[in-house]
Amino acid sequence: MLTDLLNSIYKRIAQLGQAIQGLKTSLDGLNQNIEEKIINLNEKLKSFSEEIDMTQTKHIDVLKEIGESTKDELKRIQEGLGLDALNTLIKKLNEFEKLSGEILNQDTVNLLLSEAISSVKNLKQKPSKKL
Repeated sequence: MLTDLLNSIYKRIAQLGQAIQGLKTSLDGLNQNIEEKIINLNEKLKSFSEEIDMTQTKHIDVLKEIGESTKDELKRIQEGLGLDALNTLIKKLNEFEKLSGEILNQDTVNLLLSEAISSVKNLKQKPSKKL
């Protein structure tokens, strides 16, 4: 009877060992599966990151190209409308105004009027010659 009891205990220990071994095999498989999933996820994240970098670079390049094209078109429109010529004309008119203001100050006007009056008086005093 003791032998039967020992045999029974031994069988149960053996079954428990087999169950533990089965559990270890399952855990190893689960760990390997998890590791594969993590590696796969890391590869996808890396690929996604590279795709984002490439797309971001393309978007920046496209935006730069749009900006350059827009700038060129605005210059062409500005030249077509004559805005540069108009700005130059306004600048020259401002300079002319300044120059006119300097020339036509009160002293200069008085001097010119004085000379004109003097010339008219001289013309009146000289006898006019008839041809």
